[in-house]
Amino acid sequence: MAKELHALIVEDVERDAALLVRELRQGGFDLTFERVDSAESMTAALSRKHWDVVISDYALPGFSAAAALSLIQARRLDLPFIIVSGTVNEELAVEVIRAGAHDFMAKGNFVRLIPAIERELREATRRSQRAAMEEQLLVSDRMASVGTLAAGVAHEINNPLAALMANLEFIAEDVNRVAQELSAARGEEGAAAAEGSAASLTRAVSQLVSLEVPLRDAAECAERVRLIVRDLRLFSRSDDEARGPVDLHRVLDSSIRMAWNEIRHRARLVKDYGMIDAVEGNEARLGQVFLNLLVNAAQSIPEGAAEQNEIRVVTRMGSGGKIVVEVHDTGGGIDPAILGRVFDPFFTTKPPGVGSGLGLTICHRIVTAIGGEIAIRNAASRGTVVRAALLPAGAGQRQRSQPPRAGHEELRRGKVLVVDDEPALGSAVQRMLTRHHDVDVTTSGREAIRRVAEGERFDAILCDLMMPDRSGMDLHEELTRIAPEQASRMVFMTGGAFTGRAAEFLAHVPNLRLEKPFDTRTLRSAIDQVVAGKA
Repeated sequence: MAKELHALIVEDVERDAALLVRELRQGGFDLTFERVDSAESMTAALSRKHWDVVISDYALPGFSAAAALSLIQARRLDLPFIIVSGTVNEELAVEVIRAGAHDFMAKGNFVRLIPAIERELREATRRSQRAAMEEQLLVSDRMASVGTLAAGVAHEINNPLAALMANLEFIAEDVNRVAQELSAARGEEGAAAAEGSAASLTRAVSQLVSLEVPLRDAAECAERVRLIVRDLRLFSRSDDEARGPVDLHRVLDSSIRMAWNEIRHRARLVKDYGMIDAVEGNEARLGQVFLNLLVNAAQSIPEGAAEQNEIRVVTRMGSGGKIVVEVHDTGGGIDPAILGRVFDPFFTTKPPGVGSGLGLTICHRIVTAIGGEIAIRNAASRGTVVRAALLPAGAGQRQRSQPPRAGHEELRRGKVLVVDDEPALGSAVQRMLTRHHDVDVTTSGREAIRRVAEGERFDAILCDLMMPDRSGMDLHEELTRIAPEQASRMVFMTGGAFTGRAAEFLAHVPNLRLEKPFDTRTLRSAIDQVVAGKA
């Protein structure tokens, strides 16, 4: 049975392309092909279809094999790239192979063509399999790290949660007592009653003012829980190949919070942060690196002498514009005889059941994959120093962040629709916005579509991304079809893009999005921007 092959042929001479096609079909391939002869036509072909192999003439008018190869490399496509040329010499062959081509042969002498394609297809399959295995190892290591820290994370959530519940219960009791006193005062008559009513009012005001402290404590506890949830979401993200500018201090702070239960019984944590630029990378994967380094540092120090030991996290600008992160510990250090093996797969100095031997290997892989360097050495006095040097973010790039805060300009009152299948959240959002806007709430995406289809219009539509009835993605798709101006006014609330479709959707739509949980100021800022037409 003929093997299916999709070949992209970069050739300006139709007759030469026809010879290639004949050779491939005679070689036993069920061939689908397209001929291109310029950067524009090749770019379009790469966007339209997945190709198994690219066969390119060495030199074309206004185009070349080197330019074609760079188009493939820029897209990080793992495609066999074979060059054919009317002129072949050893120096030319070495040059193109070093540039990334897989083979180089003379036009009209295709004896090696079929074997070369079959060889490269086998190698490409092995590289997919290796990539899949490495991805599984990355996920396994991350989940193992989070699993190791699960008890600590639960502890970090339970403390502020307990304080939050206690403060809310205290506030509820005080508010109920104030309400009862005022109700009793209103039921009395006469001058004495008036005097008593005034006294009751004074006490009520005093009690309400006294609630400021527990309210502030409750808000701080809720913020602590929000940060922990955000950190957990950071480590569970599936968009592992997405790269961009990363706020390194934010990632380090998240990693420290995740590792805190391992650290706090063993050492003091010192953050020695310098003025640094954003780095090029991926938040989730860099978080995995620093979590591993922090846990390793902590586990190198025995428990019970936290005041006598230190883990210091240092950030600074390094040579060549690189950003340096160092994790110093005062643990036992590493035997110089094995120091050169610490990045080897499955090598570990930890006892059985404590370490997999993959942590530092994966750290090395992640850092080097984004053009960085990582090294480990023993400190001059005691302990170890792990140093990572990362590339700065590309010039002109900006991080996607929360919407900018609203200024003091006069903002018009808008009509806002809130769509969320959780009634309590919908009601809370309505209360947060109702002083500034006219707000309707629905728990149904179908209901939102019906209202817009019948002609109702909104200045902003705040919608949950994931809902069982009609998701925010479904709502956006339908509104794009029936009322595109309404789709552009959507703001998405998300607790995380847990599906491939959701991650892909958020990567491509320009609409503002709010990470749950969010505060009132951030919410109002986003809605104000959309109502004012500035988003």
